[in-house]
Amino acid sequence: MKPTTLVLLSSILISSVASADVVRTTDGAQLIGTIQLIDKGVIHLETAYAGVLKIKQDQVESFQSDAPRVVRLASGTVMSGPIASNGGDSIRIQSKDGVLETSTTKVAAAWAPTAEDPEVVRNRREWRYEASVDLTGKKGNSDKFRLGTSFDAELKGPNDTLAFFFDYEQAEDNGDKTEDRTAGGASYESFFSEVLGWYVRTELENDPIDNIKLRSTNAAGLSYRLINKDHQTLVARSGLGYRYTAYENDQEDESSATIDFGLAHTYQFKNHFKMKNDLTFVPSIDDFSSYRVVHDSGFEVPVGSGDNWKVRMGIKNEYESDTTAEEKMDTTYYTKMVYSWD
Repeated sequence: MKPTTLVLLSSILISSVASADVVRTTDGAQLIGTIQLIDKGVIHLETAYAGVLKIKQDQVESFQSDAPRVVRLASGTVMSGPIASNGGDSIRIQSKDGVLETSTTKVAAAWAPTAEDPEVVRNRREWRYEASVDLTGKKGNSDKFRLGTSFDAELKGPNDTLAFFFDYEQAEDNGDKTEDRTAGGASYESFFSEVLGWYVRTELENDPIDNIKLRSTNAAGLSYRLINKDHQTLVARSGLGYRYTAYENDQEDESSATIDFGLAHTYQFKNHFKMKNDLTFVPSIDDFSSYRVVHDSGFEVPVGSGDNWKVRMGIKNEYESDTTAEEKMDTTYYTKMVYSWD
């Protein structure tokens, strides 16, 4: 290799290393890449050799970045500028207003000037919408048709959720209608501590196949956040409610105070699939043997490279101890095409 070429390559290599961000760990390792984010005690370092590395901040002695970074300290002070290492665990932030020297342990967050404070993003309430369709059919010795549609809207923050839903199901078997159900409702849940919160929900339903002209269910109570992780949540609910049912036939309308129990679980397995389980148990206070149970379990798999399209497969069971319909249990196996957007 010619000396000129060797010098040129060496200059490029040195300049690229010099312009890169450097993270030095307490065990003496030196990691080179681009600091994307510092948040919740973790430094996100993008590297060319191992993708994004997540390094615990308490394992970092110092870090530096030639590119400007917005830094928020634990005290609330915010500065923007290049970050240099002073040796040991000390760093120096060079801003337009002056120089600030501090330690790496006092850095609460850092982000690119074009991005936002991760705490602001985390605390922001955002609307999320979802529409799904489940269409199946069969022709031959028997003619079967089933259509299920749903629409959900959710305004979600870090500690509260406002949700609306609408469902419609219709099915025929050899010309006989076997399903004709319409339901909609709303709910609001808010947590005032890491574990405890409260909720309120209301639901309206019409189901001529089960002789239900109108069923109204309302409830409010306490929520218990048993698991609250990025990949998994588990919330238990218990409260009091009121249920009113008007029937299609001459049967007398029913109304009663109820106890409201619920369990909601979600699990995200990396980016491969998401599992969701919901269970509600609503017995009458006057007669505990008069109750309604709804269970819905399913998992969804993303379709394509984006986050919009998914396929959701699962099973839904509805059991009512007192009913005018022939069957007390309704079981639905579904495969839905789901589209979601912000």
